[in-house]
Amino acid sequence: MKYLFLCLFILNAGIVFSASANSDDTPVTHDEILGASNPFGTREWRDPAFESQGNYMGASKDAFKVPKGMEERVEFWKKIYTEYTSEQGIIHNAENIGEVYKKVDFGDIVSNKDLTRYQIEKAKQKRVDNLKKIILIEKPSLKMDDLRFQLGQKDRVETAIFLSGRYIEDFEDIFRQNQLPIQLTRLVFVESSFNVLARSKVGASGLWQIMPSNARPYRMMGPLVDKRNHPIEATKLAAKILKNNFGMLEDWSLAVTGYNHGPTGVLKMTKKYKTRDLAELIENVNSRKSFGFASRNFYASFLAILEVESNAPKYFKNIKWSKRIPGEPLKMKHALPFKMLTRWFDNDLLKLQIYNPHLSRKLISKSDSVPHGTWLLIPEKSYLTALSDMARIKRRVASIGKN
Repeated sequence: MKYLFLCLFILNAGIVFSASANSDDTPVTHDEILGASNPFGTREWRDPAFESQGNYMGASKDAFKVPKGMEERVEFWKKIYTEYTSEQGIIHNAENIGEVYKKVDFGDIVSNKDLTRYQIEKAKQKRVDNLKKIILIEKPSLKMDDLRFQLGQKDRVETAIFLSGRYIEDFEDIFRQNQLPIQLTRLVFVESSFNVLARSKVGASGLWQIMPSNARPYRMMGPLVDKRNHPIEATKLAAKILKNNFGMLEDWSLAVTGYNHGPTGVLKMTKKYKTRDLAELIENVNSRKSFGFASRNFYASFLAILEVESNAPKYFKNIKWSKRIPGEPLKMKHALPFKMLTRWFDNDLLKLQIYNPHLSRKLISKSDSVPHGTWLLIPEKSYLTALSDMARIKRRVASIGKN
């Protein structure tokens, strides 16, 4: 009876405990996927048909089969992707992730129209913190660091599958040209959920969440244009990174993990612990300090999304793809005034960024001119206007040159 009253007191009193949350907890709210609306229309979803691809680098029949010892991890992520929405989550063991202690539902908090966005966030976090405290009462052998909160992603994955229709076929073509298994294009689901405007706190950017250190050697980053955020240019670089990873590690489970953790770091661990078996590396107690939760679960979450996306109609109702973004590429032969650019996009800055995510936040926020030499994707209905405006700029530049 005392235990029951204590649990009720914890939940109803709104206490936030001083015990620190697990640093690997996901946020209680996902970042918004900007541009997830449907301005371009829908088309039929296509089965990936991975089995029909050619004999590409390391693309054996079992190349992406769930490794022995990782079944529970993959199953965990499948449930996160297909059973729990972004208004739900679970509290589980941080190491033995299949050991789930509590399910969390934020539905009543999210639907409370009297709460501000900030208050909703605080109420969600308070609920997670309080439920963790109850778990520690129920299971006194556990510590706070043993508990981790994971937010659901079912609705987010469904949105990502829809958005993938804008890009995935082009991505597959690029990977085929590089003789890489097209399954690897699905890493974008794990990295960014096909949020073309995704930016991370640690500096990774774009659909492929490419770090500055990987982009600088290819001169992809500038103050006004960042090609890490260009869907096609970023995919070409991601293909190079993955090909390099496989050349170094000679195994796709290690190479994919290296995309998150760094290939050199993975190679060092295989030598230090004398195993090339990813499941063994993950379960090696000595490696956990240098091999964090995200890295240990990166390949498992990738395998889970392969299964989920391949069988999308099984998990989601009326699954559709977005149509491709309707536009024409145009190279800026002269610097383009920002005001002129925005007119081509009906003065809609979000639309401008969805078409051209490689234009930097600095350029957008300060209304800077687009540098000459930049390729832009122009809406079909504005293409002739853009050509006319560019011709006018050319005449103006020529006139200044004569004077």
